[in-house]
Amino acid sequence: MAKILNKDPVTYEKERDNFLKDLRHFHETRGTLFKKSPKINGKDIDLYLLYVVVTAHGGWIKVSLFFI
Repeated sequence: MAKILNKDPVTYEKERDNFLKDLRHFHETRGTLFKKSPKINGKDIDLYLLYVVVTAHGGWIKVSLFFI
């Protein structure tokens, strides 16, 4: 996944780990559950990569409108 963002694997892993830590904290402070990443067809979804790609393309609304 680091190759997609043109980052070295160590940097990518640190950034992803920090993102997931912040995401878990976000859910904890709101009392919502976040125990593990979602899966599609049995494969883990890289939420950090998804977040970075969607924000790079203008955010959820722009990405969603693109596919309508």
